[in-house]
Amino acid sequence: MGDVRKELARVLREWDDTVERRLKAFLADPDDVETIHRFRISIRTLRSLLVFVSPFLKRRRHRLLQDELRSVVVETSRLREYDVLLRQVRALDVPCGELADKISELRELERNHVVDVMRGRHTRQALRRVRKGLGKLPWKDRVRGRGVTLDDVRASFNELVRVVDEGYATVDRADADAVHTLRKRAKRVRYVGESFAVLLGSGAAAEGARMKDVQDELGDICDARVNITMAREFPTAGLSSEARRALEVLLSQNQALVDEFCRVC
Repeated sequence: MGDVRKELARVLREWDDTVERRLKAFLADPDDVETIHRFRISIRTLRSLLVFVSPFLKRRRHRLLQDELRSVVVETSRLREYDVLLRQVRALDVPCGELADKISELRELERNHVVDVMRGRHTRQALRRVRKGLGKLPWKDRVRGRGVTLDDVRASFNELVRVVDEGYATVDRADADAVHTLRKRAKRVRYVGESFAVLLGSGAAAEGARMKDVQDELGDICDARVNITMAREFPTAGLSSEARRALEVLLSQNQALVDEFCRVC
């Protein structure tokens, strides 16, 4: 296989189609927590693949594509946070009173906001610009001349893996932003390994599986930190003592998980 740009472009367009399809699925059933989750994953995957291909693209136009995608997915973050919080509340082994119902009410308000944004002009225009950009990728001039080889993409993938491995060994576990960034990089390796498996070979799938373990571990910690913040900021006025107690238990459980993670050397 010589120049692999066609395969890179094909996979990117395929994920762009997936974004569009999953957005429609979410708008058709916004009460299903999985539809928003899958939509978010599709945008994160496309952003990860663009980062992977970015060494071969003109920087400014690549950043514009990233910014368009981020401007859409950032609007869905709070809704997903409510879903994660609600799932944990329902799993508590103590009486929760009306706490789950209260979170569901807040989730409904956020859902309405997200639906409005996803149906709105900004989202339509942003995704249209992304589709147009992916239809004619802004390859660097040197890439237009020599193409992109298998060695190029495999070296780029190996660099992604190296960054995560080194980061995992040295990250300050008490630094929430650093842990969150490392989690995103582990996801990136996984998404790239799965999506570009034809180019990267069988070893990429194994690396992707390994990175899923890292992603899941760090994801639990990131979710716990968000849950802590949400529990501390939760509007408690009018809540029963039972619901307040459940909120305290949730806070304690998440704090214990974070503390244990930070103690690991």
